[in-house]
Amino acid sequence: MVAASTAKRRYLRQLLLSEIGESGQARLVAERFKAGATCDPGAYTVTADYLRRAGCDEDEVRGTPITGPTRDEVIRFAGSEALVPHAAAILGAMSAVARIKEATGAGRLVNKAVPPLSRS
Repeated sequence: MVAASTAKRRYLRQLLLSEIGESGQARLVAERFKAGATCDPGAYTVTADYLRRAGCDEDEVRGTPITGPTRDEVIRFAGSEALVPHAAAILGAMSAVARIKEATGAGRLVNKAVPPLSRS
């Protein structure tokens, strides 16, 4: 699917990223997801939107459940009721990024000779 000219135009930015490229985009297009039982509905809406835009498919039968933030986690992150929609959007976006990184393998340390940062 990635090879088609329409798909190439649609996912051009992702194809140009060395962490994603053609193979990562093919993995994203093959990804299937659905709402998890405990995921906050507001956060799930944002997560699903990001994943669809990345090329993933929402599939209530074969999809892997999104285990994004619960309603309690969104409320705790928000700190006040007025900020709950904003907190859901932020946590939903973070959940989508985590899912995309997991699917593509992006964000992993490439040069294993470089030691991890130590905390002093």
